[in-house]
Amino acid sequence: MAIEKLSLGTSNFYAPRFEIEIENSRVAADMSKSIIDVSVEERINEGASFTITVNDEFDMKTQTFKWLDHQLFNVGNTVKIKFGYESNLVPLMTGNITGLEPSFFAGDTPTLTVNGQDLSYDYLKRRSPERTFTGVSYSDIAQTIAKEAELSCVADSTESIEHSVRKNANESYYTFLERLAEEVGFQLRIDGQTMYFNEPEDDKKEILTLELGKDIISFRPNLNTANLYGEVEVRGHNPQDPNTPIVGRAVAGEERSQESGRETASQVAQRRHGESIKVITNVIVNSVNHANAIARAALNRLSDGFIEGDAESIGITEIRPGVCIKLEKMGERFSGKYFVKAATHTINNSGYRTRFTVKRNAL
Repeated sequence: MAIEKLSLGTSNFYAPRFEIEIENSRVAADMSKSIIDVSVEERINEGASFTITVNDEFDMKTQTFKWLDHQLFNVGNTVKIKFGYESNLVPLMTGNITGLEPSFFAGDTPTLTVNGQDLSYDYLKRRSPERTFTGVSYSDIAQTIAKEAELSCVADSTESIEHSVRKNANESYYTFLERLAEEVGFQLRIDGQTMYFNEPEDDKKEILTLELGKDIISFRPNLNTANLYGEVEVRGHNPQDPNTPIVGRAVAGEERSQESGRETASQVAQRRHGESIKVITNVIVNSVNHANAIARAALNRLSDGFIEGDAESIGITEIRPGVCIKLEKMGERFSGKYFVKAATHTINNSGYRTRFTVKRNAL
């Protein structure tokens, strides 16, 4: 979709606006007028967070602050944030207040910054006791943990594991699930009250086309071939038969095809460095298929670092982690389709801006 078509429903990006609900009640007008900055940050495999900065007021008679001790900002309160233009507002985040940061300066207006995390924070992101899962698939584990966290779950299926999988006592459920997702090349994402444990959709069609100098304010790409490999080999074993090695491979060109007609990162590595092989050893696997899946996940992970970039645009609510966009007027090498890894939406006195991080595994 071209940005011009998108702008038709947003009054050509005039009149940016946010709306905040706390404990299912929309904040009053005087509260909204005191808010000077609202920011929502989302990252693949990290979750989402928000900050709300408020100009506070000190009452000389009562010797109290208007917002610092207000019950609206009690830690644990549920906050819903929408961004957009005029009446076209899009829900960006639902989370809980996790911290308060007041700032006091003699002679200046005091401010209060309210920090929050997505709904996975309390259960998924705190350290919890050691736990072992046996005879189930990684997707089953994700479903179980999401249910315990009172989140719905969308999980792509994975094969059942014969060996036990242990969550260590020094890691959170979120870190544990990230570890499982990384092994099989999945991504972990929280959106509202839903947890996603699935294959990255970086090969799907782009939702927007943006141009430098028109929609993109800045773009800082980085092309790096230092950590590229033409092949990944996994050497593992099954605990039921420790004396029989199991070998899996992923060769050049077997990465997810994010954009047709491009040379993939592993193919670039093969052309430049010949037979460069990344070997992963001492891995517990069920089968050759399992070892191949781990090898493909590693090849994808290595290739994902081929081209990365940080960009800033006018405020566009459609730019969210997990979507693909097309960037143009960046030269032949850096123009093309990118996958959005992270996005930060901010509304303040400067207007509405979106900063985001992208990746591409082909040239």
